[in-house]
Amino acid sequence: MNRKRFLIGIDKNSENTLFLPSAMKQDGLLSASFGTKVVRCHVTFRRNLEQTVLLSENLFHELLIPHRSRADILIHDHSVHIGPLIGIFTAGFTASLERPFKDRSLFFSKLLTLHEQTGSYCFVFGAHQINWQEGTIEALLYRENGWEKHIVPLPNVVYDRLPNRKIENSIVLQNTKNRLINEYQIPWFNKTFFNKWDVHQLLEKDPRTAPFLPKSILHPTVEQIEELSDSFGKVYIKPADGALGTGIYQLAKTESGLTVKHTNDAKSFSSIDYPDASAFLDEFQKQHDPAVFLVQQGVHLIEFEGKPADFRVHTNKNGKGKWTVTAIAVKISGENSITTHLSNGGVVKTLAEVYDDPTERIHVIKKLSAAALTASQVLHDHIDGFVGEIGFDFGIDQNGKVWMFEANSRPGRSIFSHPNLQSVDSLTKRRSFEYASYLSKMAITSHESLWPS
Repeated sequence: MNRKRFLIGIDKNSENTLFLPSAMKQDGLLSASFGTKVVRCHVTFRRNLEQTVLLSENLFHELLIPHRSRADILIHDHSVHIGPLIGIFTAGFTASLERPFKDRSLFFSKLLTLHEQTGSYCFVFGAHQINWQEGTIEALLYRENGWEKHIVPLPNVVYDRLPNRKIENSIVLQNTKNRLINEYQIPWFNKTFFNKWDVHQLLEKDPRTAPFLPKSILHPTVEQIEELSDSFGKVYIKPADGALGTGIYQLAKTESGLTVKHTNDAKSFSSIDYPDASAFLDEFQKQHDPAVFLVQQGVHLIEFEGKPADFRVHTNKNGKGKWTVTAIAVKISGENSITTHLSNGGVVKTLAEVYDDPTERIHVIKKLSAAALTASQVLHDHIDGFVGEIGFDFGIDQNGKVWMFEANSRPGRSIFSHPNLQSVDSLTKRRSFEYASYLSKMAITSHESLWPS
């Protein structure tokens, strides 16, 4: 049942036949599979084939294989499975094949160029491209000459890359997702955005991760804000479903009350003094629903060049379904900014740029990696469905203690704009395909559904 990688090609001198290397010879093979498409055929073996698998032209087209490629072969239950076929689910399509996803087109094109390295076929699709009657998808593939449309079967596995929560909550997209999961039993990973408060509660209940968490309260009262401000000197008000550092307020205790700093959408910053938390909350409630915000303990972070810094740690599951750390970067706060987000003027550095001493650098890597792998496993243990990648925001305070501020199931890619992080950028993408292949194999070889009942 082990996968083996081959060049998938066409034999024009045969009909309805699949040719495998003689080293793979076994009896009882009755069909070929690509994605969810299964076609009965003759399976025969050739001595002159070693790293190549051939299909007669009619079989190649009947399986809807879009092009010759290098892919894995998995033999199970009388069928030869070619692929896997991995679908990347998203929204926000344009009519242009030049930039079919607007600003995200470059990300998807780079992602799809890695498919051969992991022995898979890969495409991008949306709900509107599915033909339910035929069980096919009008898929977008990226080839040497750019984006192409091809009709392919429903995939073996889906990697969710919906761009934001508003789109994710669309009834049409939810129904599409549920139908593919429930009716077709297709494994689907990273199927929802994380909610900050839900994640905090999960991690807080587990003794493995509770020590990492700053004290946080959902829908804080005036008394709770004042209590945390008195205890820690500085607190943050954050939206439970926020992203990219938007909507965050910093409250700092002063002799005369509170100084509140806020990052505006236009990268400008405001600072207002209030006599107490009650005065702030009265003003805050005029613009926001406090029920969807949380207050979080401020942490005195380590600084570089006099500016606070935290760390983005990216984890991915690999081809064996095990968590790995794939990237660590330092994010340094911008001028007057209350966060380290790049959209608010933050700067990305590599660990080597910040830590000159290799011993200190390795120590930091070990601390952050241990925390990230522990948090990844705890989230995996408590969240329904499949999670294949997580982007964490960790901090280290001035006493060397590690803190976890956020976990994102669809982490942003802005840190990888740093030229020295391009290799790990590629690694994080490749890991997603490796994990997709793992899920596909488990779905094919398991006698029971991978999804909990």
